[in-house]
Amino acid sequence: MRKTYIFLLLVVCIAALFAGCTNDSEINHTSPSQSTVNISDDELDALFDTLLTRPALVPDEYPDEIICTDYTTLGLLRICYASDTDAKIKLQVVKDGSTIAYNLAGDGRIENFPLQYGNGEYTARIMENIEADEYLIVESKTFDVTISDEQAVYLNSVQNIDWDYDMIPIEDVRYIVAQTLMNAPDDIYFSCATDLYDYVIQNVDYDDEKILDLLYNYLPDIEQTYVDGKGICYDYASLLAAMLRSINIPTKLVKGYASYNPSVYHAWNEVYINGQWVVIDTTRDAALLKSGASFEPEKSKDDYITVHEY
Repeated sequence: MRKTYIFLLLVVCIAALFAGCTNDSEINHTSPSQSTVNISDDELDALFDTLLTRPALVPDEYPDEIICTDYTTLGLLRICYASDTDAKIKLQVVKDGSTIAYNLAGDGRIENFPLQYGNGEYTARIMENIEADEYLIVESKTFDVTISDEQAVYLNSVQNIDWDYDMIPIEDVRYIVAQTLMNAPDDIYFSCATDLYDYVIQNVDYDDEKILDLLYNYLPDIEQTYVDGKGICYDYASLLAAMLRSINIPTKLVKGYASYNPSVYHAWNEVYINGQWVVIDTTRDAALLKSGASFEPEKSKDDYITVHEY
């Protein structure tokens, strides 16, 4: 019975890894207050551009091929597939026995995915559901990957960490880190990462009801999470990853299990700071902060089991 229960939880939470849902409702938002910093927007922008570097996102251009390998040196696979059926569509990415699957929108939109298994030969397959759990391969491509910077894989905008510089939370990063920019510490990236981590755990609450109605193809919407101030673990991890990536800090969204709740599929982050990957769990820390408990931001890797990372 317990195995069945865990399997059902896996089904629900794995749904949160795949393609998705959008909210077209108008978003009303006020940027974080600058009342504590005496600086104009122009001065803040100048500091931001001087002290921090920002990664270049790949062009938002439709590829010539359905399975596009033009950006593999950046650790990015681009898919643009339109189906003429209502069947569920999946992308399977395989390398050296490692396999990961994603749901595809199947409506011809651009969708980007990380090549997180490093250099070597990959195979990407687009598959359409024909009945029950059976899928038919409709497109397939095998290709070699040589990534110029393996950490840069975790700077891209991808399907479940969808971000660009025009999005509200990304625009607001400059306000959240404003005090750090004014102080200009030697460890400025670490300090900015701390600012963004603090902002998320202080301003995002766990949405207990959302998990109950989660669609199989749910994807985080970082703008909605940021504006609503609530979400599930997947939303927390996607939002922090996007914000950190936007200031050139490689960040993984990780899925798996945490020792403090080992039967529930969970999402957290690993952040590349000072030459090492550090485990950060904003969902956990937001709850601990709310309860008044003490905690350390950096978690032990031994307390987490990774299933997939993005």
